[in-house]
Amino acid sequence: MKSIIGYILNMMPYMIITIPIYLIVRIIIFKTKKKKINWYHETGLFLFVIFLVGLASQTIIPKFEFGMNGFGIVKSGGHETNLIPFKVLIDTYKEVFVNGYINYFIINFLGNIIMFMPIGFFIPLLWKVDNRKVIMAGFCSSLFIEICQLFLTRGTDIDDLILNTIGTILGLLLYRFLYKKFKNWIIKFR
Repeated sequence: MKSIIGYILNMMPYMIITIPIYLIVRIIIFKTKKKKINWYHETGLFLFVIFLVGLASQTIIPKFEFGMNGFGIVKSGGHETNLIPFKVLIDTYKEVFVNGYINYFIINFLGNIIMFMPIGFFIPLLWKVDNRKVIMAGFCSSLFIEICQLFLTRGTDIDDLILNTIGTILGLLLYRFLYKKFKNWIIKFR
């Protein structure tokens, strides 16, 4: 639980900085278009953009640190690449059942799934788009992150790509479930 709180705290400065920038950009867009504002769509879009910034802060934006020695980029760990599909299942089994380290399962396995669920949820919520395109958007977003991580001090892992895509599919399924139950409310977001 402490690790999850740490990730959330790391995301917050990036997300907070994004808020005024996002609002200024949206105000400029609406001033030029002079069109009626759909507040449902704007709220959903705002949450989606804030989520994307938080995701980027944990995956591709270098970590910054403020401290007694000043300000700088945090470099931690070395770069590792895994191109063996489903290795995460073996690693998770070892970490959880052999070493008793449940956080590995929560952070590495569930975390990679859960952090991409908003992509599968928000895209069809905000725009009318085919399910395959939603899944491709999640896959391509994850692929982009993994390619960027080749050049960072973060690991690149085919299993992250697989788990992120599963997360996108689960987010899409959640959207479809809510759409069936609350169609009249959900369509207001488009």
